[in-house]
Amino acid sequence: MQDTIVRRDHYLSMLRDFKDEPLVKIITGIRRCGKSTLMEMFVSDLKESGVPEKNIIHMNFEDDENSHITDSDTLLKEVKSKVELKKGTYLLFDEVQDIIGWEKAVNSMRYSGADVYITGSNAKLLVSDFSTYISGRYVEIEMYPLSFREYVKFFDEKENKDQLLIDYMFTGGLPYVASERRNERNTDMILSAIFNTVFVKDVVERNDIRDVPALRNITRFVMKNIGNKTSTRSAAAYIVSKGGRISPPTVDAYLDHLVSAYLIYRAEKYDLKKKEHLRTSNKFYVSDLGIGNNVIGYADEDLSGMIENIVFMELLFRGKKVSVGNINGNEIDFIVMNKGEREYYQVTTEMFSPDVKERETKPLKMVKDNFPKTIITLQRYPSKNIDGIKVVALADFLLEDIQ
Repeated sequence: MQDTIVRRDHYLSMLRDFKDEPLVKIITGIRRCGKSTLMEMFVSDLKESGVPEKNIIHMNFEDDENSHITDSDTLLKEVKSKVELKKGTYLLFDEVQDIIGWEKAVNSMRYSGADVYITGSNAKLLVSDFSTYISGRYVEIEMYPLSFREYVKFFDEKENKDQLLIDYMFTGGLPYVASERRNERNTDMILSAIFNTVFVKDVVERNDIRDVPALRNITRFVMKNIGNKTSTRSAAAYIVSKGGRISPPTVDAYLDHLVSAYLIYRAEKYDLKKKEHLRTSNKFYVSDLGIGNNVIGYADEDLSGMIENIVFMELLFRGKKVSVGNINGNEIDFIVMNKGEREYYQVTTEMFSPDVKERETKPLKMVKDNFPKTIITLQRYPSKNIDGIKVVALADFLLEDIQ
């Protein structure tokens, strides 16, 4: 196993920006994406900046040594026994969602002047009683598996970037998995264990799911259909084909649970003519392709969806709000909209076939504005521009400098 630890500067800079602000800093994301390690890095940065070690409390509630802390009163009592709650005190709590009433304790600590940071592996951390106690007094930083730029930093600079991209495509970007990249057996076992932990703890148990086989089939169905339009009716029909029974509303609820656990992400379709999102035309992407490939296996016909998945997650990593575009029945893979500005992206394996070139450029040419339009290709294309549309290789897109 490789001992390389890559600094997640993308996220550390956000934490530094909000340091000492009277807001609870909440880092969310799928289990094992690096939240706890990020906390450790931030603790090191605090110490290097001159914060006395006695003023820093870092507790991970997945550690057995903290198993006695099960509710807000015990948590508050434990912290007060170790440090005085005041300005200049830094409190960091990992995987806090299983502490009963944690939001009461965290709000009390924040109110005392302490600077509080927490992590959680379920989006429902931010709803329910949380909104009552800390509404308007927190900032959420969503963390993803390693971007390709971060992934490359794990390895020797001389390694072939195209080969690294292939490995990234198949094994994903979870940091611990990246460290086991050259050991296929270990990688499969780790990915399987991570998926099962997320599936059981953050989906089944948290939502008290009774029909686990149906949920598992829904999960497989969505992961197999990355980049394809997915309706609740089509998913329900799939369950029936497997011998089960399920209603479309239950399918919708299951999909919401999978999204809340950060196993999958939902991309709504945006109609450029109607200027509205179409809830019934969702696409789904898996948070980590390594997990997806481990659950459903790989087939050659999945390649297009896989590179589309990589681009979607990269855009999220860059802080973009991403939708799937529709213009007169023609699909644009991704539209990024922010404050009146837009970016348009098409993703394809290649551009050499005249039919493919026509298919990918047609929707972009139909958009009559001057915002950036880009086609991202797995195979490098000799031209960098087609009628004003930028063409870039996937590896180059993922490694380009971002603001």
